[in-house]
Amino acid sequence: MTASILDHHGDGFVQANGLRLHYEQWGDGAHPVVALHGTSLHGKVWYWLAKALPTHYRLIGLDQRSHGDSDRVGSGQYGVEHYCADLEAFADRMGLERFSIVGSSLGSRVALLYAARHPERVSALALLDLSFEMPTEASEHMVHAHVTRPRTFPDFETAVAFSKTLPQRLRFADQVHRDTLVGDLRQLGDGTWEWRYDKDAAIETLRCAARDMWDSVRAVRSPTLILRGADSDVLIASTVERLKRELKGVQITDVPNAGHSIWGDNPDFTANAIVEALDAAVPTQPGTAEGSPTAGRSLQIKTPGLNFHAREWGPAEAPVLLCLHGTSMQSSAWTALGSALQDQWRVIALDMRGHGGSDKPATGYSLGQYAADVEAVMDALGLERASLIGSSLGTQVAIEFAARYPGRVDKLALSDPSCLIQQAAIDQYVSLHRTRPRRFHDADAALAFSKSMPQRKRFSDQVHRFTLAGDLHTTADGQLEWQYALEPILQTFEALTEDQEAAIKAVSAPVLILRGEESHVLSRPDALKLLGWFEQAELVEFGDCGHTIWGDQPAALAREVRSFLASDAHAMVAA
Repeated sequence: MTASILDHHGDGFVQANGLRLHYEQWGDGAHPVVALHGTSLHGKVWYWLAKALPTHYRLIGLDQRSHGDSDRVGSGQYGVEHYCADLEAFADRMGLERFSIVGSSLGSRVALLYAARHPERVSALALLDLSFEMPTEASEHMVHAHVTRPRTFPDFETAVAFSKTLPQRLRFADQVHRDTLVGDLRQLGDGTWEWRYDKDAAIETLRCAARDMWDSVRAVRSPTLILRGADSDVLIASTVERLKRELKGVQITDVPNAGHSIWGDNPDFTANAIVEALDAAVPTQPGTAEGSPTAGRSLQIKTPGLNFHAREWGPAEAPVLLCLHGTSMQSSAWTALGSALQDQWRVIALDMRGHGGSDKPATGYSLGQYAADVEAVMDALGLERASLIGSSLGTQVAIEFAARYPGRVDKLALSDPSCLIQQAAIDQYVSLHRTRPRRFHDADAALAFSKSMPQRKRFSDQVHRFTLAGDLHTTADGQLEWQYALEPILQTFEALTEDQEAAIKAVSAPVLILRGEESHVLSRPDALKLLGWFEQAELVEFGDCGHTIWGDQPAALAREVRSFLASDAHAMVAA
């Protein structure tokens, strides 16, 4: 089966320009492409382009302000410069140093202004039915359509029937209507379906559409493709002729059998033209992946109560990221992350009590005790402050620590948090730990067992091996044995059910919530609940990923954590 960037679909919420902005994301390739939708649409509308893009791309479809699931704003804030300011902040927050932009209608105006302001950051530009000189008659026709359309539908099929009456969608195939409406609408508690855009925002945006952007046209330096619907009433002939004169190196192509909504009228032709233009401007480059993971330096840490083992990557003078593993795991789980971030961070991965090479007392496995251990370890290392990342159990310990010691936490990244875990999932984990073999004759037997574990089914051979290097130790008779102690682990599972709502709401540090799309521990509704409980929070969801994000998607995890840690905490706003 041919690999597709659709295999890695996820989404997220980030804070940028004082707003919580939502985006859809496909792929993990080295070349980012930010796609900007038209008025009343959303980031999910770019699914057809994701189908066509090769795997060396990463497609990000932004829900622009007052569209999709992004924050709403009041009147007077819908000029192209407002939308562009969002894109500027969003690109910075996502760590996009250089990227391509695809924009349709409203999105084409935003893309044009951004490319003019930041020519050094734009690799290529694809503008779908560029609309900055939209005739007043066309914009008023669209305004009327938004004024008169119903806001809700009793069921999805009624919405499909209405979509088929919209003049700008008359050429859409039945499946295009349905796929587009999946992003257009949200289902309410009473079963009805509602548009996901703000009507007043759409109307104001359309009435701001016609403006002079020729200075921006002349400032663009990136290779530019303009696609025009052959039957469009928006991108008119006189504008096309002037663009040919004033936009250096532009390619303008008519899309057959299409009006203004060329992405829906003729998606195959449009996608192929975009891919061809992007590939010409941003050729495939080999060797963009991170280097081979390194095991890190071993640390022995003596505290007043216990002795702890940890692994360390990066320079001693760099800002600290303290990593807290999940139940029955240990510090080697963070090998890929530590190796990826060691250029800018001092990454310290701790073996918590009862795990790895740290002491294993018979009792003391509450979340409060784990958090007190973190304080003792930081004191022993002379760390006044640190950012924390936790996985599963480690997320709950990190939350507890951040609530109790707010002055010592810079930022908090939570990888598939288990604070809302259901008892059925805990029971399943307890059963697995009680029945798994404690010893293996050799490394091959251990590796075979690791590959049979449901939570590790997506791990690469490399991830299995560096994880097992910390999971196991050699016994006196030469066998390999799990390093964690079973009884403390069973006590720890009881601690996972502690109610942490008050602690969550007490956390003042910026928080990044990371969720595997197929997680059996953190559901999508629970992730959104947490997003609302934290004072300052963002959410990223990974496709083709379960609960164990650090092993399923290590490169994507490192990318998201890097951009979060590098973002300006002062730009974060309350949820």
